[in-house]
Amino acid sequence: MRNVVLICLDTVRKDYFDRFAERLRERADASFDQCRAASGWSVPSHASMMTGKLPHQHGIHVYNRDFSGLRREDTFLADLPDHRAFGSSANVYASDAFGFDLLFDDFTSVSPDRRFPDGIDAEKFGQECEETGLARYLAFLKASLASDHPVQSLANGALVEFDRQFAELPVPKPLDDGANIVAREAVKLVREHGDADPFFMFTNFMDAHGPLTHVRGYDSDLHDAPYSWTTGEYSTHEVNVSGKLEENREHIEHTRGLYGAAIDYLDRKVCSFVDRVQAETDRETTFVITADHGENLAFEADGGLLAHKGVLTEGLLHVPLLVVNAPEGYDDSETGYFSHVDLGRLLVGLARGETPDVFEARIAAERIGSNMAADASEAERREWDRMIRVVYDGADKYEWDSNGTRLRHRLDPDRPNWQELAAEDVDVSDLDEAFFDVPLDEYKREAVTASTDHDVDQTTKARLSDLGYI
Repeated sequence: MRNVVLICLDTVRKDYFDRFAERLRERADASFDQCRAASGWSVPSHASMMTGKLPHQHGIHVYNRDFSGLRREDTFLADLPDHRAFGSSANVYASDAFGFDLLFDDFTSVSPDRRFPDGIDAEKFGQECEETGLARYLAFLKASLASDHPVQSLANGALVEFDRQFAELPVPKPLDDGANIVAREAVKLVREHGDADPFFMFTNFMDAHGPLTHVRGYDSDLHDAPYSWTTGEYSTHEVNVSGKLEENREHIEHTRGLYGAAIDYLDRKVCSFVDRVQAETDRETTFVITADHGENLAFEADGGLLAHKGVLTEGLLHVPLLVVNAPEGYDDSETGYFSHVDLGRLLVGLARGETPDVFEARIAAERIGSNMAADASEAERREWDRMIRVVYDGADKYEWDSNGTRLRHRLDPDRPNWQELAAEDVDVSDLDEAFFDVPLDEYKREAVTASTDHDVDQTTKARLSDLGYI
């Protein structure tokens, strides 16, 4: 049995990956060039990767963001009984805050506010502490020294303050958004648990997800954003809802440049991570690199939209998938459709030293509701908070939603993340019946009625707000 490591590069679309991740592409034994995510944002996409089901089947989406109801038996991990499962994630949704960690034997949730997970969460402490000024710092010092991990706690506090002070200066951000922490903690888990039994490891690297700014280590030749600039300088909501592209053209160009620089940075960090994992184990280890979803960058094919709100463009669904150190059996570039719904079957096969046939002529994807930020109006929510379904069939992509839209797009296998409208008011009834267990309108009504709020602390809410989810 092989070890298998799943590396999720959060929010990385296929075309930008191909352009900026040359090192990983060179190391890959196989590239699934027509890989599609099962949904357009983190929560349902991660659930689909783990369960092999579409969002309406596993029930984890914008109206229910809680993973704690999932059992290991509900996931592909049930087919790897001899493998120890552990993970390290910088994605707040794929973390202990939403019960994602319960699927694993060992799991480390990391964030820029807690770079040493054993120590005190400095941001959480700050939100709960009633002291101000010097007394606040003394209270943190006292709590750190009294904790089980005083050095790590003090380091967390110092690094948060260090990052905050530098944010006001016209210099690159000194600390990244988690790549170094995820890699360090994941290698630590391999070192502690990877000797005896084969293992499956999940990792999520969050650095390509907004907010974006220039980070020390980014290649400044890849973008022209000022060091002090961040994507918080402008409103993506304004672009998406009001269509103010030209008014924000410079900001959009900075966003695209920093996005590419972040992927180039991840390319270097993940290559190093692969080497470090391989050095820690004598067992054959296969690495699968993909993304939970892509990102809209306001291109014409993205509908002029930014980020990953409310739609299922190719910018969001067409993602990379590479296999490094694969068993023999795959070509360098596999051209059939591959859906993340079949990711578990692929991972289990690779763990057994096999190369399963996971390619299909037709695949589906789905989005249930919108994760629009809190500044959206009620009218905007009614327009954007729709349910969308997609089916890929050859060079055609069919899309329909709960607002009555029925579209067919043209695709080009040689142009990643591109689509062009070909027809409107198309008949999709056969596709809806063939790929989905419940009719679209019926499921949308049921999902809204059964909507639940997952209770999280103020620290988690603040992190979600920074990421643009609330």
